[in-house]
Amino acid sequence: MKTKDHEITFSHEKVQEFVQLTGDRNPIYQSIDKAKEYGFKTIPLPPAMPNIAYQWIEIPWNLQDPVIHRKQKCVLHQRMFIEERYRAVIKVTDQYERHHHFFIQQTLYLYDGNGLLCFEGISDLVAGGYHERTHLSNN
Repeated sequence: MKTKDHEITFSHEKVQEFVQLTGDRNPIYQSIDKAKEYGFKTIPLPPAMPNIAYQWIEIPWNLQDPVIHRKQKCVLHQRMFIEERYRAVIKVTDQYERHHHFFIQQTLYLYDGNGLLCFEGISDLVAGGYHERTHLSNN
């Protein structure tokens, strides 16, 4: 099971919000000039930041309570930057039931404009139930 593809662009404002919340004081996230001083073409995204793409993607499955986030892994395959377009999709990459609990691994994939994989956000979850939604909004 997977979501529809979504086009995602990370703004400078979202990077600022993210680094303020995480307390990251690295100057490469503060201004384009600072990023360029360190050899970047523009402001890069902090490595785990692409996970915020979940807020823009409608997931076509429901996890029933209780939902426990067991572990998460972020893999940055190539550097990502502000104001570039990325294609995002979330897939259920593993699932099984044990002792009336559903173990689900869902992975967020982000690809650049050339179709190259930039990021994987792998989440291992345990839920009381799991099923596909029958109706999605038209966002």
